Amino acid sequence: FARAGAFLAAGPLFWLPNIPRPAKAGFAFVVTLLLFPVVPVPALSFPGGLLGYALGVAQEACVGLLLGFVCSLVFHSLTVAGQLMDIQMGFFMANIFDPATGFQATIASRFLYLLGVVLFFILDGHHVLLAGLARSYELVPLLGSTLKGATALSVIRIFARMISLAVQIAAPVIAVVLIIDVCLGILGRTSPEMNIFMLGFPVKVGLGIFTLSILVPLLGVVFRSMVSMVERDLLTVMKGLS
Repeated sequence: FARAGAFLAAGPLFWLPNIPRPAKAGFAFVVTLLLFPVVPVPALSFPGGLLGYALGVAQEACVGLLLGFVCSLVFHSLTVAGQLMDIQMGFFMANIFDPATGFQATIASRFLYLLGVVLFFILDGHHVLLAGLARSYELVPLLGSTLKGATALSVIRIFARMISLAVQIAAPVIAVVLIIDVCLGILGRTSPEMNIFMLGFPVKVGLGIFTLSILVPLLGVVFRSMVSMVERDLLTVMKGLS
């Protein structure tokens, strides 16, 4: 229950703070009841009595938090990609505090995140998460996890790939806005009397949204590969913890 609860709390589905905590705990308890008959339970011993048991629960919670964090990096890549788009289009000035996520969110980042959640359910990504959680009890037995340097390096590489993926998703919008800036710079040199700043802002916003509208239908293919990426990352981290 400690591993399943921490996994769901840090995962991409239940990490939002506006979801009631009893609902999170209840769902984790239901998942635990479903997994308990099929999970191999080794012979456990807790040296130190209650303190040893508490340390074992904390260890399993840390395993669940690490696995959930790895799964949530896909959605963080969409958020970072939206922030990069907003910086280029000029929407970053509309950065407001989002009570749903608990931090400041821009317009495009919030849109891409909600779109990613919808695509995640359409592509049965929640089944991948539950299957990965069930598989973790086989690859990483209870109280059998060890944190190695190679595992930490794998998590760092997954995080770096998340940043790279965010830049790749935002690249079309960034390229269009860069071309607009070059054209406006040339226009400003040829016609100094024109107010390039007032002209450039609506042009960048309009063409940026147009480029994003063309990009959205292609995100289904991208997100399908991202779900497969989550599955591979989970397997890599679980093998590192075993």
